[in-house]
Parts: sequence; C-alpha cells; structure tokens
Amino acid sequence: MKIVAHRGASGYCPENTLAAFKKAVEVNVDSIELDVRLSKDGVPVICHDAKINRTSNGTGYIHELTLEELKQYDFGSWYGDEFVGERIPTLEEVLVFLQESDVTVNIEIKNGPVIQGNIEEEMLRLVYKYDFNDRVWISSFDHHSLKKVADLDKHIKIGFIFHMNLINLFDYIDNSGIDPYSIHPNYFYITEEMLKEAHQRNYKVFAYTVDDVTVGEKYKHMGVDGVVTNKPLAYKQSGLFTSK
Repeated sequence: MKIVAHRGASGYCPENTLAAFKKAVEVNVDSIELDVRLSKDGVPVICHDAKINRTSNGTGYIHELTLEELKQYDFGSWYGDEFVGERIPTLEEVLVFLQESDVTVNIEIKNGPVIQGNIEEEMLRLVYKYDFNDRVWISSFDHHSLKKVADLDKHIKIGFIFHMNLINLFDYIDNSGIDPYSIHPNYFYITEEMLKEAHQRNYKVFAYTVDDVTVGEKYKHMGVDGVVTNKPLAYKQSGLFTSK
C-alpha cells in the first residue's frame, strides 16, 4: 500500500511548504500530494486555501496577489518558531527540488471562488518542462478541470476526488468522458464493492485523509492502493506498512 504525504508531511511541518516536502522525502514516502492555485500574475503556487490568512502572516486571496507579493509573507511561523521564514513555494520550485528523488507527485488543482481559466495549461507546462510526465497524477474536486486536463493530454494520469458518497459512482465516471488512473473517496465511503469494481476497471483507490494508523491498517487489508495522510512518519514507524 502506497503512503501519500498529504500537503507534504503536514503533521510535522507547515503544510504545502518546502519544509513539509523535504520531510516527506526524508521519511521515504511513495508520493507527495500538494495543492496548486494561480497567483494574480499566473504563476502556479502551492496552497490549499483560496486565501493565505490561515497559513501565513498575510491576508487576501491568492488570485488577487502577485508572486512577488505572496513571497513577502511568512508561511511557517504559524506552525512553529523553527519554521519562521518559510515562503509559499511555486510548483516549479517543488518540481526542481523533487527531481533528484523518486517520489511521485499528486497535483491537486484548486479552483474557486474564481475559476482560473488557464491553470491546467500552466501546470502541464511545468510538468513537461521538468519531465515529470510519468511521475505525476492530476486530481481535483473540480471535474470540469480534470476534463480539460484530459483533453489537453490524453496520456496524463487523472484522479477523481469525491467529497460525497455518490449514487452510481461508476456510471458517473463513465459519463465523464475521462478514463481515470485513480479515484480518491473520503475513506469512510469506501466499501468492498467499490474496491472490487474499481480494481476490475484498473482504477487505483486512494483513501483520504487517514492519520490513524489503525484505521489505515483496516483499509490496507481491504485492498486500497494507498492512503493519503498527514502523518507518514507514523505509518513508517508502525512497521505495518511497506512501500517503495
């Protein structure tokens, strides 16, 4: 079962920062999940929220701030004094850092409250530039965005994230026009029947977000392909999971 570090090793470092990604590589995770938004000047940056208020000493919407403005703020001190000075990373900076590792990357596209029309193109441009085509998969709650990615690149791996427990889940996927690499249900919606059909279709199933190792062990025995977790070190230290 794969261990996917949610927003990096965010249980130990400020989420979606280079510190969190470095920690994830250090503990030997299989994959890193990160969130991408566009700055006002069209640069893909890594941040979960539409606003920077929660995870920095600044305020405002990312889409209303330029990269230069975003870089002025501290994205680490809210988490702990040892992270003072952490800046918002760009997707390019993260891909450069990860080039020397064998970690795969789950890029989650974040849209809203403004739908940024070219986020898909800008993300793919960087994926191609740093030759990550075979090391990334693209996921989102915004399935229109996923369809755009699939139309732009029919070979890129796509992951559907599901916030809700859909009726006729696989009919929905069939009607989407996308042949996904993976599905990402909230872990408590995953059933044996869902796993069976997903695997019959050759879809990977990633459970999010599972910080309790005991719960993770349950889903491992059920046959999920990976867990998305803020606490990858806890999984490693448990001795119950093998990856890499």
